Amino acid sequence: MSVICIDATHLKAKTRGVLLVAVCKDGNEMIYPLAFGFTNSECTESWTWFLKKLYKLIQYSDRVLLVLDQYNGIFNAMEAIFSDAAHGICAYHLSQNLKRFCKQRDYVISLYYHATYVYHIKDFDRLMVELKETYHKVYDELQGVGIKMFSRSHCPRKRYFFMTTSIAELMNSCLVAFRKLSITAMAECIRDLLQRWFYYRRKNACEMSIYLTTFADKQIKDRIDTTQQCEIHLIHFNKFKVDGKWKVKTIDLDERSCSSREWDLDDLPCSHVIEICFPIF
Repeated sequence: MSVICIDATHLKAKTRGVLLVAVCKDGNEMIYPLAFGFTNSECTESWTWFLKKLYKLIQYSDRVLLVLDQYNGIFNAMEAIFSDAAHGICAYHLSQNLKRFCKQRDYVISLYYHATYVYHIKDFDRLMVELKETYHKVYDELQGVGIKMFSRSHCPRKRYFFMTTSIAELMNSCLVAFRKLSITAMAECIRDLLQRWFYYRRKNACEMSIYLTTFADKQIKDRIDTTQQCEIHLIHFNKFKVDGKWKVKTIDLDERSCSSREWDLDDLPCSHVIEICFPIF
């Protein structure tokens, strides 16, 4: 649970209120709920209470990355409780805020997303220079937010595939039918839903015949299908150079590292690593 997404949804019962949620993903890229909290409103006091409970649950913060939207109440509470954790902003929410600074939205937002998702710092810097020359106001806004908050390449923790809070919003969408219920009834429905989820996940896991999770296995197979014929040169023991059509990459199997940084940041072998290890697969 090194990356945790946090979100809130409004309840529709007579008493109203807000449901706060904290979720992560399991090894199969499926929703893994960590905490639910019922509160009167989405404010700093409510988030402080919720994050204190979450911190008590996980017991540490120095290896955690919290991905949030830009609501200030969350950040104020987070700075006080998860002070050692890394903080990230939802790339989608940030993109919506950027639209008010530019007219050519499609081009600018596309450039922003490209910069957000790239793995290598030099690629990010090149795209940011282009963004600065095109729309200085958007560039200034991103600098004000903080590069580490939204970019994969500069993030102090591994974000994996958590560039948005979509996983938390997906959890909320699973609870839509329960939002008109009383708090006690909704809590019971959530418990029943999670019980069924984890029963079927355990059942499916026991029936698996592959070493990796279904998600990881598919990722590896897809990358095998997209690999190209490259020249592979041994540098030193488990260190290699892969000469592709356009670029040269250096892979260190002992360090689990590739100069593309994909393996480093996703913890899944990239196509360059697969080129070397293909006979194994």
